[in-house]
Amino acid sequence: MFFKYEVIDNFMNEHDFNELCSLELNDVNSKEKKVYHNRIFKNGTIESSCIKKETIKKLHNNYHSKAIDLLRKYSPEKEKLYEYSDFHIVIAGKDHSFPIHNDTHNKLLSGVVYLSPDKNFGTNIFSMDKKEKKNIEWKKNRALFFSRTQNSFHSYESDGVSNRITLIYNLMTTNIRGVCKIEKNSYLLFLIKQKLNKILLKYFNFNI
Repeated sequence: MFFKYEVIDNFMNEHDFNELCSLELNDVNSKEKKVYHNRIFKNGTIESSCIKKETIKKLHNNYHSKAIDLLRKYSPEKEKLYEYSDFHIVIAGKDHSFPIHNDTHNKLLSGVVYLSPDKNFGTNIFSMDKKEKKNIEWKKNRALFFSRTQNSFHSYESDGVSNRITLIYNLMTTNIRGVCKIEKNSYLLFLIKQKLNKILLKYFNFNI
């Protein structure tokens, strides 16, 4: 059994899509990934690294209602936790791969829009027991959306030929306690896991 998701072709209008595809991005090594962070908050504050602020505002105006409708469809109780939107641009080298994972608690709605090139690998989604796999085929301006669950496992990789460039469009929150309450998870256990992860990361970095 797979988690619920939605695939939308031609998600952005032609002008917005072409504008994002024309962004000047630094190249990466074949196995590397670079994330350009861009976001807009409910109060209108904008943080930009590669997309012009006026473009971020335009993207928010054009697609926020669609994203909120998807959040209402798949996890309506999380709508009240919304605080800001990510419009990150991710460039992954031609040999980059990202392993099976679940999204972090702060992502209320997770979305990816395939930008360029014409052909590459899309996104793999996995059944709750990780024994079955589906591939969401790469298609320019195709979007994949889902709202995080405890079992929304997915992965992605480049095709070994070309860099893989995507727009990551997420609805976000900082209210992790609220997310844990809605998902019926222990907030204390979340904090313990976060602390352990920091300790392990520090230990392995120190010993490498």
